[in-house]
Amino acid sequence: MGRVFFNTKLNIHKITADYQALGSDSGKLFLCNPTATTALTLPTYADAGEGWYCTIMITEDTAATAGSMNQILNVDFGSGNTVIGQIGASSNVAGDLAVSGDDFVNFTAAATPGDYINVFTDGVNWYVQGMATDSTAGTGDVLFNSAAAS
Repeated sequence: MGRVFFNTKLNIHKITADYQALGSDSGKLFLCNPTATTALTLPTYADAGEGWYCTIMITEDTAATAGSMNQILNVDFGSGNTVIGQIGASSNVAGDLAVSGDDFVNFTAAATPGDYINVFTDGVNWYVQGMATDSTAGTGDVLFNSAAAS
């Protein structure tokens, strides 16, 4: 007979400033409401290990309006690591696809509360799937990038 878990809760971690994620942060929902340009740095493959995962969602802790973040969140996967994935858009834009050299996901100041990415690693590569509302007429508000946005 397998284990039965009762009264389990989502493990939420609220972030307002730079944060270095730990191997023990696997499974967390990071709710990010940056008060200035903020970096969320993911653990190294060695610290994370195969199967490490999280969800990163931006929020203003209030009802969302498109493009109302006002601050930047940079998710750092580490220099030279392979990032594989896509960020879809709920508006009439194509979204974004990770390419060679992308070490970041940038949530711009024009991003929308509720935009998110799901992240996991197999210990060799990072994998990302996400969804965003594009409020900046086709330019993309949540993008893979080779550098942090400022």
